[in-house]
Amino acid sequence: MAATTQIRLASLAAATYGALLASGIVHHFQRTGSLRALVHGLAQPPVWIGLLVATLATVGLWRRQAWAWWLAVAAAGWQAGRILYFWFERGLARVPGVPTLLALGLLVLILVLLLPRAARLACNR
Repeated sequence: MAATTQIRLASLAAATYGALLASGIVHHFQRTGSLRALVHGLAQPPVWIGLLVATLATVGLWRRQAWAWWLAVAAAGWQAGRILYFWFERGLARVPGVPTLLALGLLVLILVLLLPRAARLACNR
């Protein structure tokens, strides 16, 4: 697979991760119908930080910016590490929910696509 294709796929995976992050809040609102829960979910700074990082990584990777490669690798590694840490802390017998496993899969996909040397060198703008 060409390095440019890997970068574009990683960009799409970052966009999907951002959409998954936002969809959890909207899905909770749809199930409960509680406007208070929606406002509370959207008022959380970690949600906005996550959406901002996902958006910056998506746009930057699509344009093959070098800083976006570093941002995406650091953010995906950090978040995947956090998910794995909490999973191991609670015990491997308690498997996280499907959205969490999907998020972990997307983060690992981003790392697998971006970590080869050719992908890093292709982000040269």
